[in-house]
Amino acid sequence: VVAVPARDEAATIARCLASIDRAAAGCAVPVVVVVAADACHDDTAHIARSAPTCHTTVRVVEGRWHGASRARAAAINAALGTTATSGLATVWIANTDADCVVPPTWLRRQLRHADRGVAAVAGTVALDPATTPERLLADFTATYTVTGRTHHHVHASNFGIRADAYRLVGGWSAHTMVGEDHDLWRRLSARRLGLIQPTDVTVTTSSRTSGRIIGGFATRLSRLERHHGDQPLSAS
Repeated sequence: VVAVPARDEAATIARCLASIDRAAAGCAVPVVVVVAADACHDDTAHIARSAPTCHTTVRVVEGRWHGASRARAAAINAALGTTATSGLATVWIANTDADCVVPPTWLRRQLRHADRGVAAVAGTVALDPATTPERLLADFTATYTVTGRTHHHVHASNFGIRADAYRLVGGWSAHTMVGEDHDLWRRLSARRLGLIQPTDVTVTTSSRTSGRIIGGFATRLSRLERHHGDQPLSAS
């Protein structure tokens, strides 16, 4: 399952879904993508439903969740449906955002970690050099800390989790508007489930500095842009 929340992302959703479809080509299991169109005023839902795919099945659910965390939860609930608890251990949930592009290896590498018994994977993000101002790209690269084969970042836009672990800890919180990724990671950690933060699972994300909410990734980029590298980018 790939869960994609989207709010007025008509300009980016097709590219995102195309990248997921390419990533699914390397999987030996069926891939269902669920786009949660959240209070959209544009053609996001229509574009998602019309997206040409070869390796994925795309579903669109529409609602007025007014929050990425609730939209992610709605997408996953739609995908899992009435799946029995006994079957959840065989389902992997990959999460990204509608303004992201995932590499062809994205799903295959997550599943490789899952096959080793990992319950959740938190990957890294990169900014698109073609659309990011040179100074911001340099500052982000300099302050986004990655050490060796691991890191300390947690991004909802690059988050994989086994479905039984997801259900065990209650999934994406309906009450968290900012930092839902860290909130879910902390609950998983409290259960002493197998967690990994590898550097081999990455996505390219938007470098926009004006986001849907204050305190999200766009806010961090905006602060970095204003301070021009004077302070490190906190783990996010």
